[in-house]
Amino acid sequence: MTGDTTHDRTLLVTVDSLRYDHFDQMPRTRRFLKRTHDRAFATSTATLGSVPAIVGGEYASGGGLESERSVAHEFEPYSAGITTNHLLSSEYGYDAGFDSFASPKGGGESIKDRGAVLLQRGTLAHRVATWGWNRYQQARSLVGEVEKSFRRADDVIESFRREIGGRESWFGWLHFMEPHHPYDPDGAPVSRDEAQRVTRTVLAGGGSESDEELVRRLYRREVAELDAALDPLWEAVPDDARVVFCADHGELLGEDDLWGHPGELRRELLHVPFGTRNAPDLGEVVSLVDVPSILVGREHGVGTLERERAFASYGDRTAAMDDRLLATGDGTLTLSTGEPASDPDLERARRRFDPAYVVKEEALQEDLEDLGYV
Repeated sequence: MTGDTTHDRTLLVTVDSLRYDHFDQMPRTRRFLKRTHDRAFATSTATLGSVPAIVGGEYASGGGLESERSVAHEFEPYSAGITTNHLLSSEYGYDAGFDSFASPKGGGESIKDRGAVLLQRGTLAHRVATWGWNRYQQARSLVGEVEKSFRRADDVIESFRREIGGRESWFGWLHFMEPHHPYDPDGAPVSRDEAQRVTRTVLAGGGSESDEELVRRLYRREVAELDAALDPLWEAVPDDARVVFCADHGELLGEDDLWGHPGELRRELLHVPFGTRNAPDLGEVVSLVDVPSILVGREHGVGTLERERAFASYGDRTAAMDDRLLATGDGTLTLSTGEPASDPDLERARRRFDPAYVVKEEALQEDLEDLGYV
C-alpha cells in the first residue's frame, strides 16, 4: 500500500527492550499487523538514542527530542501520547505536538524515578540509594504485594481508548515498558518481589545459572503477557487505521555474559521487531529513523520509505546494517548466524557515517536503571 498523506487514524506503538527473536512469541500482535519486516534496526542501543529517531525522524542530538521535530506536529486531528518510561516525558520534549500527553513527570513520578535520573550509575550515592530501595521493597513485600515496576499495559490501553472514544480522527503514540527489566510478569513462577530481586542480581553480574535461566523465563513471560494485554487495543483500532509497531531496542539475555541493554553495538540490541498495518510499501531494510516517514507517508527528517542500509551509533562508535550483515568497528558478522563475514562496501559506509551526536551515559543518564534494578 502506498500513500503520501496522513491517515485520519494513525497509531504508533513502541515497546521497550523487545528482542527480535522473541517477536514470534506475540502471535496476536503479528496477526493484527498486515506486514512484519525482518530487517529493521534501531539507531542506538537504548531509549535516549533510539526514540528521537522513532518520533522525530532524526538521529539523537542529546538528552531528548528536539520538540519542533516531533512527528505529532504533522497530524491535524486530535493527538494523544501515553508513555511509561521516565526518559520519554515532557522534560525531554516528548509532549511536543500532542493535545494530550501522559508520562512519568519530569524525571519521574516517584522517589525511585527521580533517583534514577539524578544519580549516576556506579557511584557510591547510587549504590547506597539502590541498597535503600531494595530494603524498602523487601519490607513492603512483608506487609503487602509488591507493585509492578512500571505502569501496566492494560491501564495504558484503557486510558488511550477513553482519549479517542467518539473521535473520528486521531493520532496516538503508546509506549509500553513490558518487557523492560526488572522482569516481573503476573504469571511468574516466583513472587513479584523474588522476580525483581533475581533480575536485579543477574543484571548486576551475580546469581547462579538457575537464576539466569529464571530471568530468561521471566523475560519470555513478560513478552507473552504483553501480547495478550494488547488484544483490547487491536480490537479498538479501526480496520483502516495506519499502525506502526516496533521496539526501541533489543535486550541481552546473557550473551557473552552481558545482560540488559548496555552501549554495545550488537545484533541482539540493534535488530528489532517491526510491523505495519495500512502503511506505505517499504524496502528490504528499515531504520527506526524512518518511522515518522512511514506514519505520514512521506519523508520526514532524514527518514525514507526506501533504503538499503541502516546506521546506528553509541558515543563515537558506529554500526551499519543491510539485509544480511552488521558491520561495527569490531568487525562484520552475518545477522542470521553471528558468524564473521566481510563486505568492504558496508564497512566503508559505516566509517563514513557521521550521526553528529554523542550519547554519553554519564552526561545524559542514558539507560539509567530505576533504583533497585541492580
